[in-house]
Amino acid sequence: MINNILEKLCDGVDLSEAEIDSFFSLMMEGSLSDTHAASFLTALKIKKPSAEEIFFASNVLLKNLDIASSHNFNLLDLCGTGGDSKSTLNVSTISSLILASIGIKIAKHGNRSVSSKVGSADLIESLGIPLDNSFDDSLESIDRNNFSFLYAPNFHKSMKNVAHIRKELKMRTIFNILGPLVNPLRPKFQVMGVYDKDLLLVMAKVLQKQGVKRAMVVHGFDGMDEISICSNTYIAEINGDHIDEYVFSPEKYGFKLSSINSLVIDSPEESKLITEGIFNNTIQDSRRDICILNAGAGLYVSGNANSLEDAFLEIESKLITGEIKSNFLEILG
Repeated sequence: MINNILEKLCDGVDLSEAEIDSFFSLMMEGSLSDTHAASFLTALKIKKPSAEEIFFASNVLLKNLDIASSHNFNLLDLCGTGGDSKSTLNVSTISSLILASIGIKIAKHGNRSVSSKVGSADLIESLGIPLDNSFDDSLESIDRNNFSFLYAPNFHKSMKNVAHIRKELKMRTIFNILGPLVNPLRPKFQVMGVYDKDLLLVMAKVLQKQGVKRAMVVHGFDGMDEISICSNTYIAEINGDHIDEYVFSPEKYGFKLSSINSLVIDSPEESKLITEGIFNNTIQDSRRDICILNAGAGLYVSGNANSLEDAFLEIESKLITGEIKSNFLEILG
């Protein structure tokens, strides 16, 4: 069976749900040899996984979660695939905190740094916000502060069985794009950044298959896995059964384009200081603007703004008045 699956991948043939389920289940159990696992991940990368294959693989990871996944919250997640190698500030995390501070319920799924100098968990920890360890912890945090940080290793424990293989391969595999798809709280609204333009429509189709109500999949012309302030951004917007592809221009909404160098950070402490500066309204440059763009996208797709323009104006206004800062301090405790 294993060799037949590898042969199909080498021939460029998409795998069935049963084949993906079988292979991924064996990998996540640690029952597959390192040689077979590495061969599978490499062959799948060369073929390029289809939306169906990614969807089937995400189902295996979600099936391995030992949680009761029912809740009544309308949740939003802002999360990128990472892997854009830009070492920029933690845009999706800061944007998530902005949205939580205006009452949007956020289930932020993330990890420590992999391809960048500061991961989302590194920033959250530097701010003194707990990394939620369980389903109940997450729901309690959302109920109390509109925000939960679901630290991926605490939920996806089976990932430890493939960690050494991924490390040895030293290249992106399907696991790099599964992270934003396997949030344990299954948010129905999402802004997802991808490191490759070719993934834009693929990931949009996966989100549709997962039953997401509204979402954006984004990729900057400059390669960022965010809505960029340094260039235009490709967007695939999902609204139920419909996907609309278009190009977003920050300049159309009155934002000034900036150099990507203005967004680069070196440490969690620097990321923390920038976050505090944005909330204190002492930082009003491109670092704030890119967070307004991405938080605005979240406000829009979650149904809390009629347009992107309204979303950007509302967030900027509440940053200026200090309303967001006041609520942010409550999240910090």
